[in-house]
Amino acid sequence: MNKNLLKNNSNMLIALLPSEIKVIVIGGGRAAYIKSRTFALKGCRVYVLSPEFIQEFYHMKDNLNVDIIPGLYQKKYIEDKHIVVIATSDRELNEVIGRHCRELCKIYLDASEPENGSCIIPCQRNTENISLGINTMGVGVSPMTSRFIADEVVKYLKDYDDFVKFTSKVRNNMGNMEYREKVMRFVCTEDFYFFYRKGKSSMIMKMFFG
Repeated sequence: MNKNLLKNNSNMLIALLPSEIKVIVIGGGRAAYIKSRTFALKGCRVYVLSPEFIQEFYHMKDNLNVDIIPGLYQKKYIEDKHIVVIATSDRELNEVIGRHCRELCKIYLDASEPENGSCIIPCQRNTENISLGINTMGVGVSPMTSRFIADEVVKYLKDYDDFVKFTSKVRNNMGNMEYREKVMRFVCTEDFYFFYRKGKSSMIMKMFFG
C-alpha cells in the first residue's frame, strides 16, 4: 500500500462503550487530572499511577470511578488496560511508556506531545439523542476552536433531536430487514423531514407505505 495514502490529515473517530473500558493515566499533575476526569465522567474505569498527586485527585477519587495507585511506572501496569494516557513531565519516561504501548498494541495518548501518541480526545458534545466529536486538523490543533465549533454545531443539531427519536422508533418497529431499509431510505431525507416538521409524517407514511 502506498504509504503516502496513510499520511493524511484526517482522523478516525471511534465511539467507546465506556463501561467496558479500562484506562490508566500515568502522571499526577494537572494534565493527568484533566484526562482522568474526562474519562471518568464518561463512565470508564480509570486508574492513575504516579509517585505523587496534586490535591484534586484525592477529591475526585471519592466521587468518580477512579483508583489512585501511588508508585513508579512499570510495564505491568498497562498490560490489562485498553487505553494508556501518558501525562508525566519526564520526556525519557514518556518515550519508554510509548514504546511499551506499541509493543503491547495499546491505544495511547501523549498529553504533552499528542503527535507521538496513537489517539487524541476530540471535543465531545451531546444532545438528548445525538453525540458528536469535533477536533481541528491541518497546520495545528486548537482545542478552544474545537470547543467553539462544537457548541455551535450542538445548537444546530438540537432541532433534529426529536426527529432522531422518531426515526429510531420507526426503525425498531419493523422486523423485515429489506422493508426496513426501504422505509429508512425514504424517511431519512430532507423532503420527509420537511413534512415531519409540518406535523405530516404519519400522513406521508400512510400514503407511501400504508
